[in-house]
Amino acid sequence: MKIKELIISEIKKNKKIDVSKFIEFCLYGDDGYYIKNDVIGGKNDFITSPEISQMFGEMLAAFLINYWNKNIKTEFNLIELGPGTGTLIVDILRTATKNKKFLNSINLTLIEKNKNLIIKQKNNLRNINFYSVNWTKEIDIKKNNRPSIIYSNEFFDCFPIRQFYKKNKWYEKYIKYNETQKIFNFISEEVDNIKMLNKLEKFNDVVVAEISEARKKYFELVCKHIKKNSGVCITIDYGYKEPPKYFSLQTIYNHNKTHLFENLGNQDITAHVNFDELMSIAYKYELKIDLFCNQKDFLNGCGLKERKEELQKNKNEKTFQKIELDYERLTNKSQMGEIFKVLVISCL
Repeated sequence: MKIKELIISEIKKNKKIDVSKFIEFCLYGDDGYYIKNDVIGGKNDFITSPEISQMFGEMLAAFLINYWNKNIKTEFNLIELGPGTGTLIVDILRTATKNKKFLNSINLTLIEKNKNLIIKQKNNLRNINFYSVNWTKEIDIKKNNRPSIIYSNEFFDCFPIRQFYKKNKWYEKYIKYNETQKIFNFISEEVDNIKMLNKLEKFNDVVVAEISEARKKYFELVCKHIKKNSGVCITIDYGYKEPPKYFSLQTIYNHNKTHLFENLGNQDITAHVNFDELMSIAYKYELKIDLFCNQKDFLNGCGLKERKEELQKNKNEKTFQKIELDYERLTNKSQMGEIFKVLVISCL
């Protein structure tokens, strides 16, 4: 059954569905966007930092190696959540060849559900002669007691969210289907659940809220893993600490913004990550917040500017300017530099 038919069937059962359920069908159903499509890259719907420049992966690698040298120094789990085409892990491993002890201590696990992307990841890893990889769909916190380094880039923005707004009282947005006009439309219903109203109190000053139970549960799983096995988690994503005054849900098709009800199962759907919530979850599991900053400060703190200048040496004008533009895209306030945040939590 196609996604549209599944959604309509679900609506008929319950007269409506919330926004998160709609997104879940579109992204993660059997025919969903992240299950069937190769979605990353200049020719697809969106491009991520590792795809923009090798410098991104090199800086993250420098951070990981430095952390390992200071705090682990033994065999460890290296786990990437949602590794995309494998570009980021390839850049990390390529950079790690300068530190053989780190490289030889890695037990690599890639958390991936998309079969097409797994094929790409295998091909890219084969190109650098790295074969010892475990692919799995979920994190297994019981597997072993080795310390872990877990990292992700643009992973938590993909989790389904529910949408709420306040006009004297809190309301939630739902989706219905108009059989006569053959279209989906939004409706609103007052929130009367006490537990949900308590969650919404922190959003009173901005009067809009996007809440993801799925994201919360997944990050709790990550925190449980770090708490049990020790180690560190680095989360890089676009988001906020103080809630914005607007809904951040967006849909992208072929690099252009679209509407939620268009291209069902064939377009990207994301929402900004609530980093304040992630930090609260980390504190709940008695983990340390080692770092929270924007992407520009993180990358420059790892030596990005110096690496850029090194790569530009003796290059022709075209290549020189390409490296400069890549640097600007990763760090400029109006592009990825400020809206993207970096959260580092640890347990030793």
